[in-house]
Amino acid sequence: MAPIAAFIVSMRDGTVRSQGENAREVLEDDLVMKVDAKVMQEELEIANEAVQELSTKETPVDGKLVVAEEISQGHVTWKSYKLFLSSLGGDHPILFYFLWLCGFLLSDSIRTSQTWFLGYWGSQYETHDPSEVAVRL
Repeated sequence: MAPIAAFIVSMRDGTVRSQGENAREVLEDDLVMKVDAKVMQEELEIANEAVQELSTKETPVDGKLVVAEEISQGHVTWKSYKLFLSSLGGDHPILFYFLWLCGFLLSDSIRTSQTWFLGYWGSQYETHDPSEVAVRL
């Protein structure tokens, strides 16, 4: 284990447990830090072994640098949909869905009335002189 820092300080609960320039001395003074370092070393060794295993596996050489993606297909169950829909309303699902339906209908009726109004206003220019058509209705 090569030192990365020039000076090491180990703290627990706001107090300095050990300090020094040599990592091994600091680890010997602080038991908890020593255990953590040992666990990290073991994890590093396991990771290195996994990388070596992956690098030793033979891969077919077909001139491509990218491995084909695995495609997984699935579906959403009815139970998931039911959970989602029941969670939308919270404690008052009937009120929630009633207000949602009213908002949906109101939104569509406003869009429809805007189109109708533009058609009505534009048709006034066909039956009246343009100077007689009120710009503000």
